[in-house]
Amino acid sequence: MIRYISTILFLSSLFSISLQEIYDNAISQNGYDKYISLERDSIYTGGIGIYEGNIFINCNSAIIDLESGNGIWIYSDEQYNSSLEIEYCNIINGDYYGLSFGGNSTGYIKNCNLLNTNYGLKLFDESNVTVTNSIFALNETYGIGIYTEIPILDITYSLFWENIEDDCMENCPGWGNIWTQLEPNPGTGIIYENPLFENYNNLNFNFIQNSPCINNGNPLIIDQDGSISDIGANTYNQLECLILGDLNSDGTINVLDITNAICEVLSNGCIAECNWDMNHDNGLNVLDIIIIMNIIINNY
Repeated sequence: MIRYISTILFLSSLFSISLQEIYDNAISQNGYDKYISLERDSIYTGGIGIYEGNIFINCNSAIIDLESGNGIWIYSDEQYNSSLEIEYCNIINGDYYGLSFGGNSTGYIKNCNLLNTNYGLKLFDESNVTVTNSIFALNETYGIGIYTEIPILDITYSLFWENIEDDCMENCPGWGNIWTQLEPNPGTGIIYENPLFENYNNLNFNFIQNSPCINNGNPLIIDQDGSISDIGANTYNQLECLILGDLNSDGTINVLDITNAICEVLSNGCIAECNWDMNHDNGLNVLDIIIIMNIIINNY
């Protein structure tokens, strides 16, 4: 049985919307047939099927909750070509998979978290997928499952942790339903450690300060704070907080800061990266939360 991540961030869930609706309404842009940019503070629900076109999805650290259903699948053949580039996505709670590529589809997965699904990533047929800076953790079967030896997987600077049966496995032809362990590209930045999320059960996928994901990503990619890239969908901002009340240092005050503040008041193990004594009374309490809420309301 999938261990469903509890949605304690009830304020964020108010903004949830069907990923299928977003996909259906997406327009062509920047050379892509569908160009999708999600809102950082939102939770999107359900998966999508891609069978035609060159698709780009930037989740901006938003959450895609598959709600115990299918994930995002991509299939391509000689008649209909399809590909997916996806980045900065937290994909969770899938009964089957987070991402699946089949036919001769191609993909580029960058800075994604595939968590609490059956398979984080599935590859079939002649698919060709590149993965970098991504986390495969707490999946019920495998982090990555490759069917036959034909699919091509190029994975670097990624983390595997506590995938129940194994991290990366290959189903070899001629052996029936027998899986063999696959070590993805040894020596290219693969880590097998706890990513140290701030509060996994509360859907807070930011990192605590000593996370092995910080600055251990692809050195050719630079984060917004000017450091070597991090592994995972939520990058760690090492710059000093410049905005009072921006608890997660993402450059804006929003509903995520409220949820962090609530956790702090309730002493629930949440970690605020920045000071949030909004009224300067040397105390962190509900009055500070109200001030943050008023800031958000006045900005809308």
